[in-house]
Amino acid sequence: MTTPTDIQIYCNYMAEVRTRLGVVADVLSGRIAGGTDFLGTEIVFLQLRKTLELIAFASLAANRAAYSAVHNKFAEHWRVKAILDEIGKLNADFYPMALDAPQDIAPGRKHFPRPMDGFLTRDEFVLLYDAASAVLHTRNPYTAKDPMVQIPYTVPECISRIQRLLAWHRVQLIGGALWIVMIPDHGDVQAWAADPMP
Repeated sequence: MTTPTDIQIYCNYMAEVRTRLGVVADVLSGRIAGGTDFLGTEIVFLQLRKTLELIAFASLAANRAAYSAVHNKFAEHWRVKAILDEIGKLNADFYPMALDAPQDIAPGRKHFPRPMDGFLTRDEFVLLYDAASAVLHTRNPYTAKDPMVQIPYTVPECISRIQRLLAWHRVQLIGGALWIVMIPDHGDVQAWAADPMP
């Protein structure tokens, strides 16, 4: 068995993101029955949290060489926010950059316009991760905290913003190289190594 490359790991995680968001959509549409209100809610927020974890670990795969040089036990890391903070110290531009579909600008050259909004930002990522975690943890019966967990958008809007972030996106690697990633509705996730335009 051959060890997958970092870019293959990244693509595998993006394919799992698509699958998990599909589960959320199936619960919301009733194709997957939650049985009770709390069970359906927990299924949805478990999938959202796992989706965000996949994005974080895909970012780790994209920055593995630099990350592992600093953290010799990197394979044991599991705290998502700590991983994102550590990757951010090594590569400030690690977070996926949403792109529009490519436009041909010359033979063999493509331009990827950037949308201005409609995608999950890094700050929203953290808010959604915290909210999903709060939903999944059993509430202390003595807490004075509000029993309602606040999320930055409705669940369908969160799904849409994650999908918009990742449908076409750029992964900035340390040293200036890029990966351009496309997640189709069906089929294999595609990724291409690219160089930025001068």
